[in-house]
Amino acid sequence: MPRSKKRKHHHEQHIPPHTIKSENSRSAVKVAVIFFGLLGLGIAYFAAGASITWLIAGAAAGAVAGYFFGKQIDRSFNRNK
Repeated sequence: MPRSKKRKHHHEQHIPPHTIKSENSRSAVKVAVIFFGLLGLGIAYFAAGASITWLIAGAAAGAVAGYFFGKQIDRSFNRNK
């Protein structure tokens, strides 16, 4: 069947993909918190033995240190862009 030349044709609309901020998808904070938490747990285990109080304290101290370390890494990488 013939098409009308005056009628507007349907064109496929291009919708650009949503861009995700690099902070949310590639954050060093998550990795650093986990790594330093495990490191603190290991240090507490070798220093104080299997005392659950010292293991929790070591893991918490390591996680806090990892948070600040990861934040610093994110800041330094974002300056270069």
